[in-house]
Amino acid sequence: MKKIVIVVIASVLFYRCTDANEQALEAENKNVTLRSDTINVVRLTDTLEIHESNCRGCAYEVSTHFDISDSAGIIKLLEIVTTDNNPPDMDGGSISKDLVLVPQKTGFTNLKLYKFWSQQVTAQDSARFSTYSIEVQN
Repeated sequence: MKKIVIVVIASVLFYRCTDANEQALEAENKNVTLRSDTINVVRLTDTLEIHESNCRGCAYEVSTHFDISDSAGIIKLLEIVTTDNNPPDMDGGSISKDLVLVPQKTGFTNLKLYKFWSQQVTAQDSARFSTYSIEVQN
């Protein structure tokens, strides 16, 4: 009986230690949604996200693309994840465009996110951007 109790207690302690380590890793590596109305303070290990959307079934649905301009060369655009949660037989709606960015080094930068509605970049497109202030800490 004593052996069973010791095994159960050891299992619980091992589980708690493993769970604490996993929670510490999750807290260290997290996704941060950037906001344009504040200074975003992030860590070097964070994954940054910007959530955009696009009309579904409109003339520029397929041609919409994004680009970033980073004043200090700190942030890199990793990928753009497109998600359409609308039923296939539905007309209209919106398509989610999630931009995934990663910090390359520490520092402060102003990031401009450009949204282009056509394959050929026009002067009108260059006026359509959002600015994000980001401080990357170690």
